[in-house]
Amino acid sequence: MKTIENFEVVGKRAYYRPTGKASFEQAIEMVAAAMVRSREMQASALLINTLDLAGLQPPSIFTRHLLAVRWAESAGSTLHVGMVARAELIDPEKIGVLMAQNRGVSGDVFTTEAAALAWLDSRQGKMP
Repeated sequence: MKTIENFEVVGKRAYYRPTGKASFEQAIEMVAAAMVRSREMQASALLINTLDLAGLQPPSIFTRHLLAVRWAESAGSTLHVGMVARAELIDPEKIGVLMAQNRGVSGDVFTTEAAALAWLDSRQGKMP
C-alpha cells in the first residue's frame, strides 16, 4: 500500500487533511485515494479537511460532475464522507454533493471541521 501523507485511521473513522498546492483535478484524485484507503482499512467514515490545500479554484459544473463520479467510484455506498472546504469552493446548491448522493454516496460538504464531524457523528451506524 502506498502511503498517503496526512492520513490516519482512529477506530472506525479515517481522517485526511492534505496540505500543499494542487489543482482541483489533482485534489479530486488525492481525495479519491484517501476514500479507497479508508475502505481498505474498513473505516465507516472519513473526514476530509482541504482547508490547508492551496491552489484550488472554484470548479466548473463539469469538474463538479467529475468529482461526483470519482467520489461514487471511490467511496461507494459503505463510507460516510464529510468534506471541509473553503466557502468559495462550495456551490450554494451543493450540486456536486447532490450528484454524488444520486450515485449512492453518503456525503456532504461543510466549511468547518466541527460541522463535518457533527454530521458524521449523526450518521454513525446508519448506512444508505
